[in-house]
Amino acid sequence: MTEHNIRITVAYDGTNYVGWQRQPENKGISIQQRLEEAASEMLGHAVTINGSGRTDAGVHAFGQVANFICDKPVPVDKMCSILNNILPEDIRVMNASIESPDFHARFTPHMKCYRYIIEQEKRVSPFAPHYSWQVGEMLDICAMHNAALALVGEHDFRNFTLSGVSATNFVRRISNVEIYEPFQMEAVFPWQQLNSPLVIDVVGNGFLYKMVRLIVARLVAIGQGKLPSRAMLGYLNGEVTENIPPAPAQGLFLASVGYEHDEDLSLGGGDEDITMVNVIF
Repeated sequence: MTEHNIRITVAYDGTNYVGWQRQPENKGISIQQRLEEAASEMLGHAVTINGSGRTDAGVHAFGQVANFICDKPVPVDKMCSILNNILPEDIRVMNASIESPDFHARFTPHMKCYRYIIEQEKRVSPFAPHYSWQVGEMLDICAMHNAALALVGEHDFRNFTLSGVSATNFVRRISNVEIYEPFQMEAVFPWQQLNSPLVIDVVGNGFLYKMVRLIVARLVAIGQGKLPSRAMLGYLNGEVTENIPPAPAQGLFLASVGYEHDEDLSLGGGDEDITMVNVIF
């Protein structure tokens, strides 16, 4: 039987899960576990799902990429409906395709876009707390933008992760940070009512543990006037050590993952020939 390497794009609400990565049974249910169970039921044997990254507990996605090996004659155009009929409704397989045998969602070179959603004003919707950070005040977006410029490029981000992490290489490349107030609510979150939404998109070739949430938290502190704009460069250089807790998980979304051969949508980001897909929703 011919084996096919299947690539899927997955959207999920992370509220009820311990994150992407499968955990010991007593720790709770993960997105990876639910997908592996569904794929195993579809194919009739155990399946390993490789994800492009490990989102934390409570973090959402609408562009997570994963792959698995299919050795049964299941038409690829039927896989989304089959898997979605098995999966819980807070996990959806958005598309499926056949990739080359050497494609691996995690280890094939790629770029990622994380999107963070903020409600600047006080809570105005019972749904908002599940999908955004309610900061309760209008932020200085200009100051935040000026601070974010220091992040663009290749840097040692060891001061943008938690102490004690197991990483040995802290160098990452951030190609773009966008901070904006969307003109249309549909561009942020179609099923959510926000009064003064603010969106932060961070695009890079990889991220350390809680790196994006620490970036957002420090940008918000700058937007609140608690830190000066130059503090972001100070964190990079190790000159600023003020402890700002990571932004809450519920405002973070893995928006998209792009690979070298993808052609749908380019986000720029320097001279790298890498494009991003499924960023706009």
